[in-house]
Amino acid sequence: MGQFSLRSELIKDEDSEKRYKPTTDSTATVLGEVQWQWLENQLNDSDTDFNFIMSSIQVLSGEHGFETWGNFPLEVDKLENLIAQSGANGVIILSGDRHISEFSRANIDGLSYPLVDFTSSGLTHSYSSFSGEPNQYRVGEVVSDKSYGIINLNFNDKEAEFKIMGDNGTVLQELKQSY
Repeated sequence: MGQFSLRSELIKDEDSEKRYKPTTDSTATVLGEVQWQWLENQLNDSDTDFNFIMSSIQVLSGEHGFETWGNFPLEVDKLENLIAQSGANGVIILSGDRHISEFSRANIDGLSYPLVDFTSSGLTHSYSSFSGEPNQYRVGEVVSDKSYGIINLNFNDKEAEFKIMGDNGTVLQELKQSY
């Protein structure tokens, strides 16, 4: 069994209302070396139409000051470069841990399609007092009600349809992306 590194410590933000602040420490990591190598191998060897990267924390939304890959901006760059250089088709990030749901989408240098981070979080708990937060990559609005996510993949058209669902099958937000 390989030795796995843990995510580097988050830096408390003593200067603002935010909980954590980004680090520029080049040794700080979200994934350890073994996980980075595994992910690189999976993406490089993939011949599927769609590839999902599951993350317990958001990747693209990094301005809110809670737990996010954005607290490790060099790691975000490393991940984006890895995805682009791998040539993997239809890479989609699925994230959670926010008690809100939202879509984030970013154009990445060297990637022929936008990278989507679908945050679906709030099946049993929601951030009912949510009053807004920045996310330069947000598409649509934040859903702070209890919700869950659905993804429909159209393999013929190489299109993904993302839905944030509420009570009784109500579609609260929807995003379609071609790959």
